[in-house]
Amino acid sequence: TLTGEDLYGPTGSMDAFRGTADNVKALDDVPFPVFFPPALWHRPAKPAAQPEVYINQVAACMVYLGEKLGYTPANAAERARADCITQNALDLISAGRLSFHPVKGAMSYHEQKAEGDAASKEFATARLQMWLQHFEKVLKRNPSPANPVAGGANITYADFALWHVLDATKAQFDTEFYGLAWTSAEIPSLKAYHTWFGARQSLKAYFSSERCPPWAGDSMM
Repeated sequence: TLTGEDLYGPTGSMDAFRGTADNVKALDDVPFPVFFPPALWHRPAKPAAQPEVYINQVAACMVYLGEKLGYTPANAAERARADCITQNALDLISAGRLSFHPVKGAMSYHEQKAEGDAASKEFATARLQMWLQHFEKVLKRNPSPANPVAGGANITYADFALWHVLDATKAQFDTEFYGLAWTSAEIPSLKAYHTWFGARQSLKAYFSSERCPPWAGDSMM
């Protein structure tokens, strides 16, 4: 498990937080250079058969975990769709978060609350709705919402990415302040998909466990 000491400072494993270019040049003992969290460090039980993997970027981590856990697309066309959906879902999360930090991305929401409230409210009623309608169109390509989003027979990492961003949207923006942005949207396929995928037993067990943190309520996180 990575700790704060592992990540930050001149000898930390995250280059973005080493402080200077000279520190970044310094050698370290991680398997591969990574820039910032979140990161995945997989140490196989038999390293001779498979090397350690140390990477950052959410999409890259999801693809790797999908391959290790059996959530891979079946062919090149399905993989292309899965990657497209995953990247779009992560872009929506990023856009939603930035709407709460319109003055400066590195500054907390509470330091720019007035501006963040105004910008996030505009996002919820405009750009967010375009994203939701796009994903609605994606799902309508499938026989029904109760199908893997990339169009194959089995779920992939794209399903986890899309479901997460839908759940974040519902948790963050479905309030009176944001015009009930989820409830009021005409996205029947997305709503049915959100219900279908969220009913998976393994997910339900996680949501009810102490490992599942509550939504922050100020950035889709």
